[in-house]
Amino acid sequence: MKALIQKDVYVLWKQVRTFLLIIVIMTAVGGTFNNFFIVVWCSMMPYTALAYDERSHWGQLAAMMPYSRRDIVLSKYVLGWLCAGVAALICLVMQTAMSVVTKSPANMGLMAASFLMAVLALDVTIPLVLRFGVEKGRLGFMMIVFAAAIVGSVLLETTGEIQQVQGPIMAALPFAAVAATVVSVPLALKLYRVN
Repeated sequence: MKALIQKDVYVLWKQVRTFLLIIVIMTAVGGTFNNFFIVVWCSMMPYTALAYDERSHWGQLAAMMPYSRRDIVLSKYVLGWLCAGVAALICLVMQTAMSVVTKSPANMGLMAASFLMAVLALDVTIPLVLRFGVEKGRLGFMMIVFAAAIVGSVLLETTGEIQQVQGPIMAALPFAAVAATVVSVPLALKLYRVN
């Protein structure tokens, strides 16, 4: 599986460099929404890799190689987790650096929630992409990303009554992410087809 992830990183390297620049700029600008959106948005990289795979008929070539369907599908999940994790880490480092100037501490809870929302978005959309193809699946992904980013941002910034339920929501996010992954991976394995 390591070789499959390396293949995707090599294919996506130009876009990854652009993503890194955007992450640094948007984090420097600040704002809860920017940081939350960046992490969830970076989890979109597997869809670009899947688009390249679909266009070049990689599935047919992979079928002739010693890769199992499980390895191919799991590599996309791992790529998404890695991209979201690296984005969260960069945002956290940038927030920490900016806290010297702004005197506001880095928000580790926000980065954790952002990463978990990115995992949930991947869990919902990778099966869609594998079933309907990249173009239709990406539309579903974009709708989920924007909804997750807006809902997450509102929940994290709202005060008052919502403040009382933030703790339980934050506590439930890890369990929801694990449960969604447990359901999503076997579903994606069933829906994967060679293009």
